[in-house]
Amino acid sequence: MSRISRLRSAVFGTQPLSEALGRENGFGLLRLLLALSVIFAHAMPLGVRRGSIGAHWSGGQVELGGLAVAGFFVLSGFLITGSGTRLSPARFLWNRAIRILPGLWACLLVTAFVVAPVVAYREHLLDGFWSHPQGPWQYVMANWSIGTGQPGISGLLTHNADRGFNGSLWSLAYEVVCYLAVVSFAALGILGRARWAVLALVVALYCYMIYQVVDGPGLRAPIYIQTPLPDWRLPFLGTIGMDKLVPLGLLFGLGAVAELYKKHLRMNGIAALLSFALLVGSARYGGFYLIGLPALAYLLIWLACYMPRPLTRVGSKADLSYGVYIYAFPIQQGLALWHVQRHGYAVYTGASVVLALVAAALSWYLVEKPALKLKNLGLPRKGTGGTAVPPQPAREPAAALSG
Repeated sequence: MSRISRLRSAVFGTQPLSEALGRENGFGLLRLLLALSVIFAHAMPLGVRRGSIGAHWSGGQVELGGLAVAGFFVLSGFLITGSGTRLSPARFLWNRAIRILPGLWACLLVTAFVVAPVVAYREHLLDGFWSHPQGPWQYVMANWSIGTGQPGISGLLTHNADRGFNGSLWSLAYEVVCYLAVVSFAALGILGRARWAVLALVVALYCYMIYQVVDGPGLRAPIYIQTPLPDWRLPFLGTIGMDKLVPLGLLFGLGAVAELYKKHLRMNGIAALLSFALLVGSARYGGFYLIGLPALAYLLIWLACYMPRPLTRVGSKADLSYGVYIYAFPIQQGLALWHVQRHGYAVYTGASVVLALVAAALSWYLVEKPALKLKNLGLPRKGTGGTAVPPQPAREPAAALSG
């Protein structure tokens, strides 16, 4: 198909998602762009100490970091649900663990035993650094299981806007909750024989969100609305707040429904343009919580389907998005400590992006990629239907992002 024909098909044509999405898709580039968006978002409060990008423009509904998190949960819901339909529950959990945990553990060790001592030297706080009750080893032990149990190390970063070393890790726990839902549905056969139950759950979540808006802040509702539902205290994952789980669960669920009903969901360029208009319009004038989030979900999946072919190579051999996510925050904290922001937002953000990409590349080639070789350990690959696993049409993400 020529470029002109492909463009005409993308804008005016109507295809089922199952046909529009091939192995050459835009998921890799979209994940990387979302990860980089978090750096741009965090540069304002962490570096120049100003309000988050987009918060004032949207009337407090959403900011750039929150938008990136929302997008990542949509993509994750689509790709992870696809894994749930193809893999056995044991294989699914193993694949998720080796994709997330080795990179996370390496990041925690580097942060605790490389970054933190340098910060302590910079702040002249080396005395008592190693014996502090919330020292580097305690930091690793408190956070190794994904839940963030200790954000700071030895009382450091006292002059920074945020005293935590990695505020981006909070969303991992919410991502894992969604993974557990997928594997539970797969084990019960819901993904294969009763996919309507997933759709019903997403509709129920959306109805509850409508109730929250009507009974609460109205159309100017922020992306995370306080809810009367009790928070969950889960082993290893820590506290899961319902204010975050409800919208993030909906976004993950929208991606999951797109995967389960991909033969029926139509991809159309006009609908994508309408989704973009609804996304921007609701963010500016109100209703983002109810209108903008579903519009974002459709727009991202359409972009993944019709990404220009040269751009589909991004992430095909080296998926840097997870590494950018887990290393960017401590890098930005270090740059803020050395007052790089004095040279302006552009310099601070540019340095953050370059260093985060370098750290992500090291993480990929030294930790993440070698860990992925452990995928084939004899665990069964059969999915919910008990049939052989077909080739995967898209690459899986490591995890969602944090804002």
